[in-house]
Amino acid sequence: MASIVVAGDTSGTVTLAAPAVSGTTTLTLPTTSGNFVTSDSATGGAYIPAGTTAQRPSSPTTGQARFNTTLGQLETYNGSSWVLSSNAPTYSVEYLIIAGGGGGGRDHGGGGGAGGVVSGTSSFAVLSNYSIVVGDGGLSSFSPAAATNGSNSSITGLTAAVGGGCGGTGAGTAGTAGGSGGGGGGRSDSSPAGGAGTAGQGFAGGSGVSNAAEPAGGGGGAGGVGGNASGSTGGAGGIGTSAFSAWGAATSTGQNVGGTYYYAGGGGGGTNTSGTGGAGGSGGGAAGGSASGTANSGTANTGGGAGGVGNGEASAQRTGGSGIVIIRYSGSQRGTGGTVTSSGGYTYHTFTTSGTYTA
Repeated sequence: MASIVVAGDTSGTVTLAAPAVSGTTTLTLPTTSGNFVTSDSATGGAYIPAGTTAQRPSSPTTGQARFNTTLGQLETYNGSSWVLSSNAPTYSVEYLIIAGGGGGGRDHGGGGGAGGVVSGTSSFAVLSNYSIVVGDGGLSSFSPAAATNGSNSSITGLTAAVGGGCGGTGAGTAGTAGGSGGGGGGRSDSSPAGGAGTAGQGFAGGSGVSNAAEPAGGGGGAGGVGGNASGSTGGAGGIGTSAFSAWGAATSTGQNVGGTYYYAGGGGGGTNTSGTGGAGGSGGGAAGGSASGTANSGTANTGGGAGGVGNGEASAQRTGGSGIVIIRYSGSQRGTGGTVTSSGGYTYHTFTTSGTYTA
């Protein structure tokens, strides 16, 4: 019966000598620390390194393999990333997508509509990358340029939130359609209508009224229509949504109104020299301007609409509030990307600028 003799020397080399076989086989141990792969029996299973995703080697080499206890999967490093041995498992996430708010119209113009709001539940595949786009707010107009809608926000594979519509100008133009519609512009001889909102994402803007003050309509919000102008006062921006108030509290986003967090409020309508600008809607919507009052920009990362620019601010430039994307799931952190917080048994990933979520 052959035997194997193991002998070590000061160089770290172990020579395996097999007396019944001619020649010598040399096994060289690595200089770094490690373990032999062992088995529980001749026909059983081999023991390989096992640990969480966070315990992966900091500088892996191509071909390394391990069992990921977080994912419950064997994984191999292919030279650029870890690849699972089978189809990636999935886990459930909730998401909130808010687009950028619309710009306000110029020269007693309508308030900007709020960015559209999209929410729901989806399954994300482990180790997959999801592109996150956070839309910018639209610009208020100044002569001779027109106001612009807010930009869309999105997550790969999901319905995009539509940017808020811009307000109409004091030249008598209607508000533009968007996630929520922009308010109609002020006009002494007509009542321009507000723009339409996108079904399931926001509401329509209000209309201007025909009188000497030429007040404009308020932009629509995610929670209600923009106000119609009345008397010498621009229409108020539509209220935003408070359906995700707990999310705002957990991520320090949204407009805090008495402890309730609102997103996507509409901008107030502007007026001419004798009027008063409309109030912004809760959820980052900005107040409208006049000759003596300055229109404001929507609040960043709420999707709030910009206030309509007043008669005395023909060259003013205000913007709708930028959008935001929030992903949350139950339990401890699994994915990466955005600003990560934990609250109430959930992990939140908050994106205030565009980026990538890796599940």
